[in-house]
Amino acid sequence: MITPGLERITQLLARIPLPWRAIHVAGTNGKGSICAYISCMLDVHNDSQRRKDAPSSGVQAATQEWRKIPTGDPTFKPIRHGRFTSPHLIDRWDCITINNHPVSFQAFNAVEKRVLQRNEIENIGASEFELLTATAFEVFNDHNIDVAVIEVGMGGKLDSTNIIGIEEGIEKPDTISMDSFRPPPLVTAISRIGLDHQAFLGSTLEDIARAKAGIIKPGVPVVYDDKTNPVQVTRVFDAIAAENESPVVRERRKTTTSWTFDTEYKQWLHDILKKKDKLSDHVISNATIAFLATWTALEQLGRIPVWPLDQDEPPKDQLKLVRKLAHEMYTAVPKMIFPGRQQTLSIEILTGGIENVLLDGAHNAQSAQALAPVVEQLRLDLRRNIVWVLAASDTKDAKEILAPLLKDGDKVVAVEFGPVDGMPWVKPMSGEKVLEATRAVVENPDSLTTHNAGKDVLAGLRTANDMCKGHPIVIAGSLYLVGDVLRLLRDAQFSSTQAALHQLYAIVVPDHLELLRSQVNVITDSAFAQASSIVAEIGHGIQRALARFALVLLNGTALGEKRGVLISSKVAVAAAL
Repeated sequence: MITPGLERITQLLARIPLPWRAIHVAGTNGKGSICAYISCMLDVHNDSQRRKDAPSSGVQAATQEWRKIPTGDPTFKPIRHGRFTSPHLIDRWDCITINNHPVSFQAFNAVEKRVLQRNEIENIGASEFELLTATAFEVFNDHNIDVAVIEVGMGGKLDSTNIIGIEEGIEKPDTISMDSFRPPPLVTAISRIGLDHQAFLGSTLEDIARAKAGIIKPGVPVVYDDKTNPVQVTRVFDAIAAENESPVVRERRKTTTSWTFDTEYKQWLHDILKKKDKLSDHVISNATIAFLATWTALEQLGRIPVWPLDQDEPPKDQLKLVRKLAHEMYTAVPKMIFPGRQQTLSIEILTGGIENVLLDGAHNAQSAQALAPVVEQLRLDLRRNIVWVLAASDTKDAKEILAPLLKDGDKVVAVEFGPVDGMPWVKPMSGEKVLEATRAVVENPDSLTTHNAGKDVLAGLRTANDMCKGHPIVIAGSLYLVGDVLRLLRDAQFSSTQAALHQLYAIVVPDHLELLRSQVNVITDSAFAQASSIVAEIGHGIQRALARFALVLLNGTALGEKRGVLISSKVAVAAAL
């Protein structure tokens, strides 16, 4: 159940320090992508020559009072960063990452138990998303992160993530300053605004913009999309930023105040993504917001210099190094693989089809409009209609989503995604209603080939493959459908690995070590001894022990006539690690 408000999350986290600095992102569309891009750009900074050459200050000093982190390193340490986005894709805990890697189930489960216990003992009655938010924030504490990239769940002002930097209702020890216990965000960012969740946020773009802009904090810089947002939306942002005396960072700023980003250099960065990498306008817009937010955060942390134009020109070698970092951060976007966002992948293991499919979580009108040119390019490249696998949440306007996407002659398989872990209120639209919407948005409904697979997503994928015959397959309409597809793929790949491990088990028990050694040409003595010791671990975790055994053994093998079998086995067990 969705119950906006900060009362319950405030009580749930009243005594919990949140000492890390946040990059807080709101918006209707693109905020999840922006968060992923920001995490990627922080990784680029960590790997950059600029960081390795920089003098010591910034985030380590900013958090030192609470954590007592020793400095002493003459160069900046890498920024340890976390990310919290929603909804999850495959598992409930994959919405929380540390340094771009999903947190483990064990780490998530240990923190969630603490949060659930506190919620029960204090009779708080927190919602599922509030419990998840509290869990994510405490996971960040346990992992000693420096910067958290946080996506708003819904709206902004009353979203549980907006507890960041708010002083009301906390129980802070007198010995710790507010800046150490609950510091304000480094920067807030707002993506494109559209009509969504009107029952909670208001019926007009201005109402929704006002709710989203509720994440703007006094004095904290704000980045927002002033290219694609209509003027009535940017006016709301400007007014709320002015009320909070928050500096506004805009992409379309006509003049520059920094030596780093003169007009020519800014245009050059933009052209790289537009002309060289041929990214769509909405991807460039999201990448630009992510870049400006990340760069502003790094400036706030003292990680990169600020060179105002009214001061002397900086040394050319330093300017070159900083601009190199900007270029590397900006151009990291095309190399990213963001699951479920215009993702091309193979589902051959599920359907037997050899053609890749396009998987996208487009679930409202704006995200469908962003997907439409990509689909249109598929039509042009292959000169064929599209085979669709579609689902939608029962609260969505399916016609609004499908209108920019479907055309006469397309083939459509409707499915219903399964239960969403931790979000019991989310229900799928019936397959028949999805098909009704498809027929309503094309000129000639009789030209469509349709099939309702109901709740059997796997059967729906296989039906689409049977329909395919060289036509491109696009899976869209819901992030929950994306999660179901990725989960099916993971489970199928795991089963394949399991089969390979069981096959290996038949030959790796101690009685068969000598036999195996004699059969596969020559295994070095050191590899044989190491493999023998690993076999003893089998009783304490068969999968990992077998995988370790197989890799050691195969690495120590002079591959002979069984080379093909060994290579395939090696690939399979490597996946298990």
